[in-house]
Amino acid sequence: MTYFERALFIVFCVMVIAGCSQSQQVRTSPARVSLTSMTSVIPSAATESELRTFASQWQGVPHLSGGDSKSGIDAPGLVMVAFDQVLGLSLPHSTPRQLGYGEEVELALLKPGDLVFFRPTSMPRHVGIYLGSQEFLHSWPETGVSMSRLDDPFWSGAFWAGRRLLASQSSVVSPDSTSQTPSNRPNSRRVGW
Repeated sequence: MTYFERALFIVFCVMVIAGCSQSQQVRTSPARVSLTSMTSVIPSAATESELRTFASQWQGVPHLSGGDSKSGIDAPGLVMVAFDQVLGLSLPHSTPRQLGYGEEVELALLKPGDLVFFRPTSMPRHVGIYLGSQEFLHSWPETGVSMSRLDDPFWSGAFWAGRRLLASQSSVVSPDSTSQTPSNRPNSRRVGW
């Protein structure tokens, strides 16, 4: 064995031992996934089921700009609450800032849990959560929390971007951490936001 091969073997052994000792840590509270170092994976059917359960519990809650509770909630607040309660991810209460997370995904490739962004004529921006089967959950001023369809002419004409945030738990932070930062990837679609 050459010197380089021995050094590589030692580094590998240290990494394996360190990995094993970390996996034995006991968690006393649910973990939050950091959004800064995630890699895309295909969300499971369980994700869709959990999001649809969440949707049924919140459906009909009135729209309230800046709201984040069942007494009233806006679109980015709904996304923030859903990702926190269902997926254990912390997001800001801001549509433009939510657009900075994850990776862009085409309309035809959306999976349950992806964020969908719109530029309707009645407001500068809007966000919802894709549920599957052309449906998404959002809070709209006229209807409150409701499910709408991406193949509806209004929403298909206003569709702007899809973002995939769900990924492996490659980096875990404590539940009280508030230092979530969006990806540093340039996004030319954010011009004017």
